[in-house]
Amino acid sequence: MGVTTNGPPPGDGRGTASPAELEDSIGRISGIQSARVVVNPSGRVTEVHVLATRERGPKQIVRDVQSVLLASFNLEVDYRTVSVVQLDDARAAAPGRSGGARPAIVRVASDTEQQTASVTVNLAVGDGTRTGSAHGSALSGLRLVALAIVDAVGGLLGSSAADVQAADIVSAGGHQLAVTVLRLVTPRGEHLVTGSALVRRDVNDAVARATLDALNRLIEAP
Repeated sequence: MGVTTNGPPPGDGRGTASPAELEDSIGRISGIQSARVVVNPSGRVTEVHVLATRERGPKQIVRDVQSVLLASFNLEVDYRTVSVVQLDDARAAAPGRSGGARPAIVRVASDTEQQTASVTVNLAVGDGTRTGSAHGSALSGLRLVALAIVDAVGGLLGSSAADVQAADIVSAGGHQLAVTVLRLVTPRGEHLVTGSALVRRDVNDAVARATLDALNRLIEAP
């Protein structure tokens, strides 16, 4: 008596599940933060990209990905199609961070007098508020916004500290995007992290949100 299975036999890299379903299953593996599955027009899995922490070695992560896809979808994927990127910065590995409420921007105010500028930000954090400010040259307007955000959340960074390397507005896909680059000093050493946000209301608001995007995984609950 023959044995039938749902979908194609294992080994051909094709399956009936959508890339989103495959990504969802891979994302449940311990240590994996996100996954991206690429298939060709025939449905064959050609690339699996995984973003993971350093809890386990990359070979073990690849084996886990193969096992999950085979057990869940009867889909065998060649190990050479799986690429693993492991983060060794504060966004992935900083100790003591919490999944509590994230800061939300309430107000960003700026004032320029002659060659000097000042920025004040108000954030809602849990049931309270926090205020941060920065002062400097009027030519450093966007960086001052990012510095004000860092000042506001400084007490929530635990044993870590942050400085602003860059804050800028760039164009991508016909949209304006705020991008910030921060240098973090953590118990694990120094790291660079980036954040981004679409410009919706104004550039100051976007830079503030981009800075929070860079810091959010490091921020501890108040």
